[in-house]
Amino acid sequence: MNTVSRPPATLIGCLLSAASGAVDVVVFTGLGHVFASVITGNVVVIGVGIGSGDATAMSHAAVAVLAYAVGVALAAGFTRSSRSAARRLGWLHLVELVALVCVAALWIAADSHPAGATAYAALVLAAGAMGVQTRAFALVGVPGLSSTYFTGTLTGLLTDLVVDGRLNRSAAQGLLSLLAGASASGALVSHAAVAAPLLPPLLVAAVLFLTLRRPGSYVRRSGR
Repeated sequence: MNTVSRPPATLIGCLLSAASGAVDVVVFTGLGHVFASVITGNVVVIGVGIGSGDATAMSHAAVAVLAYAVGVALAAGFTRSSRSAARRLGWLHLVELVALVCVAALWIAADSHPAGATAYAALVLAAGAMGVQTRAFALVGVPGLSSTYFTGTLTGLLTDLVVDGRLNRSAAQGLLSLLAGASASGALVSHAAVAAPLLPPLLVAAVLFLTLRRPGSYVRRSGR
């Protein structure tokens, strides 16, 4: 069986995938039962809210989708050219890190139960951070792996395996990292809720360290 992998960039993808899983657990359990990065799920929640008249569910999901979209758009504009992408990848991860630290601060200040404006602010920051992360990892361009879009990752993994007889190890590792991040975050939510939002910024900090250690080396040449 043939295998496909790209080790240094895959490590970044795995760390970001774990961060994505951890963020979504925190957001789902504590910020309105929506997701920071799973836009399909959020659109479905919006539809359910419209159909059932549940304005709260609809508003949380709509805010998450909008914040994610703004994060992607701003990050894309910031790295419009391939030259700027190589220089600015670290800045994207720094912005993501700051946003996630702010989420953790809001969560801790609310004693693990943010509500009202605090919850919406944390949701905006978390979803916006995932939008920025999505664009940032798209610049890295590991074939078959996204740090947030795992339906596509699984589809590509299985298609390559069945049609071409090859295992995309990067995609498989990314999926396992998502599960690991979500599991760790779930354990924290259950047993040490106040610490739950600290895991994602730690993972992103590791990515930022790797990116700054070799600036520009992880960006694929097209920059798109």
